[in-house]
Formats: sequence, C-alpha cells, structure tokens
Amino acid sequence: MKSEIGGKYHYSGSSRSSEAKMICTQGEFRVLDEEGKQLAGARSREVKVSSRLGSVPRMVRFPDRSCFETPDNDGLDEWLKASGRGSGILSVLEGKLRYVLLLGLATILLLWAFVAYGIPSLAKVAAHQLPRDFLDEASDFTLETLDDLVLEPSELEEDRRKEIRSLVDATFPWKAESDYQLLFRRGGEDLGANAFALPNGVIVFTDELVGLLESDEEILAVFAHEYGHVVERHSLRQFLQDSAVTVLSFLIIGEATDTLQEALNALPAIFLHGAYSREFETHADDYAFRMLSEAGLSPKSLGDALRRLEEEHGMGDDMQYFSTHPPTEERIRRANEAEWLP
Repeated sequence: MKSEIGGKYHYSGSSRSSEAKMICTQGEFRVLDEEGKQLAGARSREVKVSSRLGSVPRMVRFPDRSCFETPDNDGLDEWLKASGRGSGILSVLEGKLRYVLLLGLATILLLWAFVAYGIPSLAKVAAHQLPRDFLDEASDFTLETLDDLVLEPSELEEDRRKEIRSLVDATFPWKAESDYQLLFRRGGEDLGANAFALPNGVIVFTDELVGLLESDEEILAVFAHEYGHVVERHSLRQFLQDSAVTVLSFLIIGEATDTLQEALNALPAIFLHGAYSREFETHADDYAFRMLSEAGLSPKSLGDALRRLEEEHGMGDDMQYFSTHPPTEERIRRANEAEWLP
C-alpha cells in the first residue's frame, strides 16, 4: 500500500489551493504541504470520499469543509479498503455493467407499475374520500370555464327540457332522490352533439345531442352512461391520476412549478376532449347496461346512440370525440350482446 498520495488541497471557505500530499496512519487521513506541515486531518470515518467514476479525480472532504483532490484513485481505494471502507457504489456498479442495466430496468419497471397500477388505485380511493364542497367547487369551476370557452345557452324549448327530465325521473325513479342535475347547453362548433358529467352529479346534454338521438331510449341510454361516470367518479379519478403523473414528472426532471394549480386549470379539458381512459368508458358502459336492464330497457339502445354519435362526429374531425374511447364498434358489439338481469 502506498505511503502517500499526491494531489491538491483546497482551503475551507476560500478559492485558494496548493499542491499537497495525503498520508494514512492508524486509520487517520492527514494532508501535509510540501514542507510537511499538516493542513488537515481526521479519522477515516469522519471524511467523505466521492465515489470513483472512471479516471475522474476524487475528492476527500474533511469536517472543516476543506478538501483534498487526487487523481490517484487506485491508491485511495487501497486506503479505503484498509480502513474498512469501500470505494463507493458508483465504482462497484461501473465495473459490473450488467448489474447497472438490471438496476435500471428494475427502476423503470417499478416506475411503470406505480404509474399503471399504484396511481390509479390511490386516485380511486382519494376520489371517493373528497368532501362535497370540493366536488361542488371543482364542478362549478369546470362548467363556468366551459360556458366561457365553448358552450352557449340552450335554445331547446323549455317544454322539451322538462319532458326529458321527467322521462329520466320516471324511468329511474331511485335517481330522483340522488344529487344529479340535468342541464342543457348548445355545443356549437366545438362540441356539437355531446354529453358529459361533472363530479358533483351535474350532467350536461347539448341541444345537438337531443336533436341527433332518435328515441327516448337512446336519450336514457346516454344519461345512464354519464351517470355511471358520476357514480364511479371517473372525472375526479382522471384528474387525480393526471395530476399525480404531472407532479411525478416534475420531480423526476427537477423542475419546480405551480403544478397543482396548472392541473386544476386543465380539469375542463377532460370534459372538452372526452379524455376519459378506455377503462373508464368501458365501466360507464357496463353501468349503463345495468341501469337500462333494471328499467326494462334494452342495452342495445346505447349502441344505437353511439352509432349516431360516431356518424355525426366522424374520425377525421379535429374534435375527435372517440379518440380516447374504446373503438366504437367494440362498444356497440358489447351493447348488443349485453344480457344484464334486473
């Protein structure tokens, strides 16, 4: 083992440095200048040694915040080993590339599992624990934003609106006691024939949707689908999942921002773009099938409504209503094959 290691000493609290050497005796690191005067010293357990990375010079930091820089990595490793210390995790991993790759792969898999399963599970629990006041505030904010940006006051005749509300209450009488509220708006060029549900139970039908659907059964089917989103709190879960992923992304890249406020401002986009996950859409379809069957109606009516919506919106529009939904043909097939018992 070498008796001394050459390098450069950096004084504490100063940009000053000078050539020096470091010796190790009885488990103590000491730095001496060219004349043999001690500049720094400490027990080996008290100093912090940077990990070895190729031929990059290492830093030995002393308790007084001074440090000794040396390119003699081999000599320093010998000293560290003799004093019962390793050369650092980076050095170990650098010499074992396959372990580095395995560690990286494991990290990616764990991160994927957390995003794919952990975040959705946590979001589901959290969404059902949020207080009513939060639901109302989030829903009011979203509807006000959409009213300002894309929606217009409904031009549907008042009698027709009352007729649809009465139809829903009569078909699903147990829903009349819930907190749902059915509202109407004009979708205009941006939304057109559409429907969406807000976290607090407000369900919005556009005039264009009412005009597009050809039967009361189809109107009830769309209502049942949107009510499924309300019961399962899909909009909140989508919001919480998107927010969590956004926060996680900023943590990984180390960028600080007012993340939660930006996520809240993005909440209306969930409804504007119909950006529910395919899983949520499938669950809402299943909920609608059960509601319709319990009311003595055929789940096929939801498939008929979906068919008309697809023909109305098409897949070439800028506003691709079904872009994040399961394939429409698949949803129609499931509606036709649904055999839920009351």
